[in-house]
Amino acid sequence: MSNIVSIGTSVPGASSGSLSRTVTTTPITLSQFGLAIPQGANRVILDATVGITSSLLAPVLLFNVLRGNAVIFSCRQEVLLSTGQELTVSFQAIDSNVPATSNQGYTLTVQLESSLLVGATVTGPVTFSGISYTYG
Repeated sequence: MSNIVSIGTSVPGASSGSLSRTVTTTPITLSQFGLAIPQGANRVILDATVGITSSLLAPVLLFNVLRGNAVIFSCRQEVLLSTGQELTVSFQAIDSNVPATSNQGYTLTVQLESSLLVGATVTGPVTFSGISYTYG
């Protein structure tokens, strides 16, 4: 049987065109939240959605999810769009056997894999959420 312990959300931009954050080769923080993590066998289900607009050629974006300061999940997305077109990227991750604490921080970042003739802007939406639960 599973028991939900905590739910965290962060929605810095709820719609397309609600943000304008230039993506660089240095990670930029898009969203953060904290969760209570229970003792014993636990998991955290994480879900992210990010709206991107291509500004030059076909950028490859690297999305990272951090627990505290450690990267626990990453994924790459090549934005095969004409300049000015929008793409919504969504992904999920599961963090298992997280050390118990009253407030574990999760952060979503994005960066360009390379800056050679490519560019992108986070234009929204940006949503990032998590659910911690016990099982067993």
